[in-house]
Amino acid sequence: MAEAGRASIETRLATAEDLPALEANETAKTKGLSASYLEEQAKGGYYVVVGLIDGEIAGRVILDTRDDDGTPLVPEMKLLWVYPQGRRKGLGAALTQHLEELARELGYDEVFLGVTPDNPAAIPLYVGLGYAPTGEHRSAINLSVIDGEGEGTDDPIEAIFRKSLTVR
Repeated sequence: MAEAGRASIETRLATAEDLPALEANETAKTKGLSASYLEEQAKGGYYVVVGLIDGEIAGRVILDTRDDDGTPLVPEMKLLWVYPQGRRKGLGAALTQHLEELARELGYDEVFLGVTPDNPAAIPLYVGLGYAPTGEHRSAINLSVIDGEGEGTDDPIEAIFRKSLTVR
């Protein structure tokens, strides 16, 4: 629990009851995506982890363990987003740690992620959490600019990062 003056941070798998809070933080670019994420979670292999500060949802991240398109990036951390009011409080690290523990429990020994150039603030966070660039890149649809900042491109390129879950 929280110390005096410090926020209480909690992480857990999202439930259907979280949908209104998730939708309340969608932007024009992400309208309706929260419902689709929970629908994918219900199908299996797709895990939506929410982060709460003082009992209120303040962010989310997704662990995708599906191998639908033959991608070698399994499992993949996707769409880490800490809402503006929840930033600089350790929630991004807590969400990532929860996701990594979930990946370990599912039997994985590494996690991948992709970062687009229009999200340079994420790179120091990921490096600080032990992710390293692989030198690989891929074309991707840009959903990373979810709070309305910056401009997306038609064909963004993501740098691929990797973290071992066995080396500590």
